[in-house]
Amino acid sequence: MLDFFRGEMSGDALLDFIDHLPTDSAYFAEMAEDEEYAELLLDQEAAGQAAPAAPRMTEYGPQVRALAAVYDRLSYLVSVQIARANKTPPRFDPYPRPVTALERKRRARTQHKHSALVARLVPNRR
Repeated sequence: MLDFFRGEMSGDALLDFIDHLPTDSAYFAEMAEDEEYAELLLDQEAAGQAAPAAPRMTEYGPQVRALAAVYDRLSYLVSVQIARANKTPPRFDPYPRPVTALERKRRARTQHKHSALVARLVPNRR
């Protein structure tokens, strides 16, 4: 911060620095407790602008990967036990994983192929 106030760091560089702070930093802890920021997030959520963010690749190391696998398997086992009791188990979402550029491109290509097929099969549909 001192570099910014001394004029040795641009505002863009400061924002880039803040964006790369780990999510368990003091900055993010303060943001989580900020009432005005919470209101802003709620407003964005209500307007459909906020999408849940996937974890960053830099914060998804081997320990988190192992814990994510345990979380998913435990959710599955809980579902099985509820189903064994002849009840409908709730839907458990898998632990969020980072999304890479390769995965985004694959998804976009699949969506494009799907749209092209729908356009051929149902020509008057937008």
